[in-house]
Amino acid sequence: MRVRTLPSEHLDTIVRQLSPFCGGDEVVMPGEDFDSLVERIAAIRKMMSLIEREVGALRLAEAARSGRAIVEDLATDELQQLVEDPEGKVVRPDFRRKP
Repeated sequence: MRVRTLPSEHLDTIVRQLSPFCGGDEVVMPGEDFDSLVERIAAIRKMMSLIEREVGALRLAEAARSGRAIVEDLATDELQQLVEDPEGKVVRPDFRRKP
């Protein structure tokens, strides 16, 4: 199994590579280095997009779980009101076949 590099590790590498150029009036780098930098940034963008989708899906799943619990509680309350008579008697439906 291949260990994948985290986006933060890619960003650390980019920062280390660009740090020597900080504070300069002009930055000059070979075309290959620039192309490599752009490819790495594009890969990080793709990784972050996938992570954002996954987090969004997890948030939706969590909201659905919470929603199900609320709906279940409301349904239980409504069914309880249907089954109980206002005078306190319990009504039990008879689902047996009639001859």
